[in-house]
Amino acid sequence: MSPAVGASRALDPAGEAALAEAAGIIGFDPAGAVVLQHRQHTVVRLPRATGRAFVVAKIYKPGEDNSAVQRQTTAAHWLRDNGVMTARPLGAPAVTRQGRLVTFSEDLGDGGPVSSADLAHLLSTLHSLPVPEHLRLPVLDPARQLLTRIAALPRRVLAPADRHWLCGQVTAAGHQWSTHLWPGDPVAVHGDLNTFNTMQSPGYGPALLDLESLSLGPALYDLAFIAWTRDGFAADPREYENFRTAYGLDVTTVQHGAAYRVLARLRAACGVVIALEAASHDPAWVPEAAHRTACLRRQGTGLAAYPWEWNSREAPVMRRLGEVRSK
Repeated sequence: MSPAVGASRALDPAGEAALAEAAGIIGFDPAGAVVLQHRQHTVVRLPRATGRAFVVAKIYKPGEDNSAVQRQTTAAHWLRDNGVMTARPLGAPAVTRQGRLVTFSEDLGDGGPVSSADLAHLLSTLHSLPVPEHLRLPVLDPARQLLTRIAALPRRVLAPADRHWLCGQVTAAGHQWSTHLWPGDPVAVHGDLNTFNTMQSPGYGPALLDLESLSLGPALYDLAFIAWTRDGFAADPREYENFRTAYGLDVTTVQHGAAYRVLARLRAACGVVIALEAASHDPAWVPEAAHRTACLRRQGTGLAAYPWEWNSREAPVMRRLGEVRSK
């Protein structure tokens, strides 16, 4: 994983203190930490951690559930044992005196997102695995997760009336999700696919990252990600063609398109929440958040024809999967 485009290279004081304490518990050197990603949680590279190889640390936001983070560690071992590459955990999650959780894993190196065909192969392997009973995976509930994130958004980026409207949209989408008759049995799904959660590792090949949303649900939920990059971000349609050919299924035609209509509504709402979260830290995201919100409003009226031409300020990172058009 390469350093995030435009991300601050310095940790905030609380994050720096949590990292230093957790690294001391494990026995790693936190000096020279480089921020790779700063979203809900912060991911950093420790170039001097062991004296031999780099290590990646993930500093969770305050209040994260210990058992859920431990499950991610166990899930990483399960995936690697079953042919799905992910970063190998280095020890158990560390808990600081302030209750912050920090995990450490091997550094897979600098690499961009996987190709659409490689992502299809990763997901095909994941979805074909027997349900891991020992992990006690939660049942996927995307609307509940979005409502929790909306509640945490500051008023300066989401006024009360807009918050009420957005919660209503997500609640309605959640009702469609919970009442839809999904084909097939539930499988282990990644649950939070985006270009930051995959990597073409120089030393290990295609890999899935960030397992905090691993859960039980319809495989179609994961498959909708690439279709949505085409419809929401105006990605090159050939990327989706490559994906569906490699996976062997076109999510947009299942049940005559009914399944994808439910999934697209959830993907759209998730994209709005992501942009609002980004705008709460970076004012440059405000226009994009407004654009995405307007698209979601039109979607509810049936007047929002795809593609929506969404953008991302991480354009160089996202371009490989075609989430933005090369200019």
